[in-house]
Amino acid sequence: MQDLRWPTYALRDVTLERAEPHERGGMRVIDSAGRSYLDAVNGVGCAPLGHAHPRWIAAMHAQMHLLSAAANSFTSGPQQALARRLAERFPVRDARVFLGSSGTEATEAAIKLAVRATGRSIIVAFERAFHGRSLGALSLTANTAYRHPYVRCIDESEPADPFVVAQVLRLPWGDLAAVRAAFATHGPRIAGAFVEPVQGEAGVFPATRDFLVGLHGLCREHGALLGADEIQCGSGRVGAWSAWSRIVGDDPALYPDILWLAKALGGGMPIGVCLAASELAKAMGKGTHGTTFGGNPLACAAALATFDIIESEGLLAAAAAQLPTLQALAAAEPHARVHEVRGLGAMIGVQVGRPGEQIGNEIGDRLMRDHGILATVCGGHTIRLLLPYRAGEPELHEFWQALGRALEVSA
Repeated sequence: MQDLRWPTYALRDVTLERAEPHERGGMRVIDSAGRSYLDAVNGVGCAPLGHAHPRWIAAMHAQMHLLSAAANSFTSGPQQALARRLAERFPVRDARVFLGSSGTEATEAAIKLAVRATGRSIIVAFERAFHGRSLGALSLTANTAYRHPYVRCIDESEPADPFVVAQVLRLPWGDLAAVRAAFATHGPRIAGAFVEPVQGEAGVFPATRDFLVGLHGLCREHGALLGADEIQCGSGRVGAWSAWSRIVGDDPALYPDILWLAKALGGGMPIGVCLAASELAKAMGKGTHGTTFGGNPLACAAALATFDIIESEGLLAAAAAQLPTLQALAAAEPHARVHEVRGLGAMIGVQVGRPGEQIGNEIGDRLMRDHGILATVCGGHTIRLLLPYRAGEPELHEFWQALGRALEVSA
């Protein structure tokens, strides 16, 4: 059958049709030919509960019978309840919440807020960063293949396009000296610094506490805002509600000014949110940002159910255990071509081959085709696992055994 979609994705030759029942784990998906796969892609981390969780389905079903859509000139009970839950769980002082329908929308809100609240034009971002593909979010994204058709950085030779909402100064990841030098040169013009506490698309690289705390201090010193992009690493993925809290701790004096989330937050429903300190949120007056589907009652009900299930079923602790479990398996049965097993919680990167050796795509294809495991490949060298939070030793052992066989064939 002819595929009538735009060719915007590198498609894999699998048509997914359904998931296994939740009572069997909800961690496997079945294609149109009836073949089952362990789902470590997980909708790129969007199904933290696994598939078809009955309590999540029940919450959606109940909300469908009440109210499925509402314009944002009104409010709804699920919106208010979700905003309160977010403000309670995430490390932003006296938070106010923008409810959107995607991570990119949340990033756009953060960019606009930083520029409007400070009256400055430069956003500091970091090498290997991925913050989305819309024009504003794209300006923060490191991959030039995504970015150059639309926007250029101020430190590149080509002139910036006239529609860039903010200028971007890209700096080396983890290099506080480079950040300090940038503030010394551009300080009065820097609106904020945006950072992923764990870089996902780059290959799953957690930031150090020293780097995040140092970045916080430099922003405070120069009157800039600090933004934490937790689209992929937040909502419990790293074994705590916030990756910032997992790495830095819960000291309110070290909170970021802005924090945004998506992916796992809705349990499978599209949702994105941006939290900001109340005095900053005032800069976003009527008409400064908006979204038709953002904060719709169905998505908010799904997010509330996801919160409840994660907490009542102990899934934060389960997610936290995934990386040490896989590292223990790797230590007990090492694979010669695995360079590193890194990450945080249920956000894991397995770098295959020597640094710079681009064999990831081949290994990813073998895992899918020969061993029934779906995983994404980052940077051409890292197999990324974003399993449901309840996944444990059996699923990780299955992956590790399959990886070993795939590496042997590829040697």
